[in-house]
Amino acid sequence: MKLVASITKEWLLLLRDKGGLGILFLMPMVLVIVMAVVQDAPFRDYQEQKIPVLFVNQDSGEISEAIMLAIQDGKTFVVVDSLNGMPIDSAQLAMSINSGDFQIGIIVKKGLGDELKQIVDAQVEGMLAGLMPTNEPTEVEKPNLEPYITLLLDPTTKHTFRSSIRSAIKQFLSELEGRMIIDGLSDRLAEMTGKRPEVDLSSNGIVQLREKTATGKIMATDVANNSTQHNVPAWTVFAMFFIVIPLAGNMVRERTAGTITRLRTMPTSMFHFYAGKLLSYSAVGLLQALLMISVGFWLMPSIGLAKLDLGSGFFPLLYVAVVAGFAATSYGLLVGTIFKTLHQAAIFGIVSVVIMAALGGIWVPLYIMSDTMIFVGHLSPMNWAMEAFNDVFLRGENMSQIIFNSAKLWTFGVVCFSASLIFENNR
Repeated sequence: MKLVASITKEWLLLLRDKGGLGILFLMPMVLVIVMAVVQDAPFRDYQEQKIPVLFVNQDSGEISEAIMLAIQDGKTFVVVDSLNGMPIDSAQLAMSINSGDFQIGIIVKKGLGDELKQIVDAQVEGMLAGLMPTNEPTEVEKPNLEPYITLLLDPTTKHTFRSSIRSAIKQFLSELEGRMIIDGLSDRLAEMTGKRPEVDLSSNGIVQLREKTATGKIMATDVANNSTQHNVPAWTVFAMFFIVIPLAGNMVRERTAGTITRLRTMPTSMFHFYAGKLLSYSAVGLLQALLMISVGFWLMPSIGLAKLDLGSGFFPLLYVAVVAGFAATSYGLLVGTIFKTLHQAAIFGIVSVVIMAALGGIWVPLYIMSDTMIFVGHLSPMNWAMEAFNDVFLRGENMSQIIFNSAKLWTFGVVCFSASLIFENNR
């Protein structure tokens, strides 16, 4: 009955501030929707995007036209060679890129086609020279030429975007050079033998790449490759750990108002008081998680995002939400117990949650960090919680594996709860 009375008290306090309780549920829901929409583009297939590219062709030849067609046919870029119905020159291209109107510009210099053809012809002659039955030297002198195209990028573009653009354009150029070499060899062999060999010039390659996601179960679609599946678990954890702010604030106010002193005069222990807070706020965290999961499952498909796949199923998901809520609430209890003023508890709670999120891979994936930061990140409780959700949503782990992997969260919660009781009893 003492525990029930403590839980009742906490819910009466929570329901007294209906606006604050509403914010606890509304803001995380808005957060996960906004982040999923913002990060949706990087998760989409390149072929679903059309990036406009300003194109200036200073060379008049078949090769320069082939370069433009190769870029256009790659289904990644849209070639723009005029503005307001007028052809553009290199100066206009540079101004448009620098102003941010376009992110990419390509300039094909004059004479590129002739230079490239000379180099390819020399390579072809070099390949065939060693096959000729003659005592003359077989080495063919390579032309001292450096054909190039100029790639202009917006100064504000990020490194990852620059790398992907460079890789895509280099792929087009490599395919073009390969076709030119094969055509040159075919022409020379036709002159020598009177018959032109048939060569498949398709760019698909012989060895194909079949990409699959390694999950604990066979899924009908590649659910890992969408923003919903990645953002819902990450920002659910972030929102659940922010329970530290209202929880720690209420504990400080109770202490300054003398509520703790009156409770100590009653025939009960601080364990019941703390357990009531733990269960009440853990229930709030669980409701937060279920709300955000519902948003991913029902609301996000209606705004054009992918539908959340529950992965291992609802019950493993419910278990992880309970464990994460327990860990987050226990941490809030510890913060509310240690600090004496509302400002201290609020500032430390906010900053510590942000730090744990940054280190734990909520904002930036751990695998792109340095080895030292990866080690530190794996010490973050928010990383443990996010990985527990990922075990359900992305990896499709079975229940026994999920329970084993969530042991660190249980340990963290028990340590924080025990430390809170010890600190309060020794105060």
